[in-house]
Amino acid sequence: MTYNRYAAVYDGSGQIRFALLTGIYLEEILQRHPVDGRRALDLACGTGTLLAILAERGWEVTGLDASAAMLAQAAAKLAQASTRVELYQGDMRDVATLLPANTFDLVTCTYDSLNYLIGGNDLATCLRGIAQVLAPGGLFVGDMNTRHFLAVDWGHCLLSEQPGYVQVEQTHFDPVSDTSTMWLTGFIGNDHDGYERFDEIHIERAYPTEQVAMLINTAGLTIEGCYDGFTFQPPVATTQRIFWVARKPLCRNF
Repeated sequence: MTYNRYAAVYDGSGQIRFALLTGIYLEEILQRHPVDGRRALDLACGTGTLLAILAERGWEVTGLDASAAMLAQAAAKLAQASTRVELYQGDMRDVATLLPANTFDLVTCTYDSLNYLIGGNDLATCLRGIAQVLAPGGLFVGDMNTRHFLAVDWGHCLLSEQPGYVQVEQTHFDPVSDTSTMWLTGFIGNDHDGYERFDEIHIERAYPTEQVAMLINTAGLTIEGCYDGFTFQPPVATTQRIFWVARKPLCRNF
């Protein structure tokens, strides 16, 4: 199962850095694109770092993730939160059936989680669900890896080591399907007692900017920002990650 054994070492492997950086950037986004309420939903919330950041800022937070192991990490991280916390296990394509409509003032989906929606209608279904659970006037913030990143910049073979954990990533991009497949092999343990190996396969699909914009608009959201990752500049040909900011109109009924 993806993110099963990986969950215990996910933060320690360095992945937590992205969530910390996103927390800073999200605060800047909300200054430019403010919302009135303080109810946040993080789709594909993983180990809950972004949820913890929002909770510390006074948000009532809800997390949804398909991995029970990742949610267990999130629950431990949020155990002492002073605001309301709810965690749900489920597929982000099913958000509209799992959570009530017109509820959240902010919905986030970060760290290229949307790229994992590789089926023909998967992204459209997820975006429609996001629009349904957003409160009128609520904001969606999500990021996606670009085709340039998946095809050119994502290294074909990467090795990372730290005490107690070794990780190997092997990646291949298919230009016909615009998908990148990453074979992740992890080794947990030490030189004295030995290592336990686990293997996972991660597949991401690149979507053209124009298609994403069309799907966001078709879902009933109004795009307010399309930013080169962690900046407020428009994307360029070599952009690696795009952050989308879109709002649910006040008068829209779902």
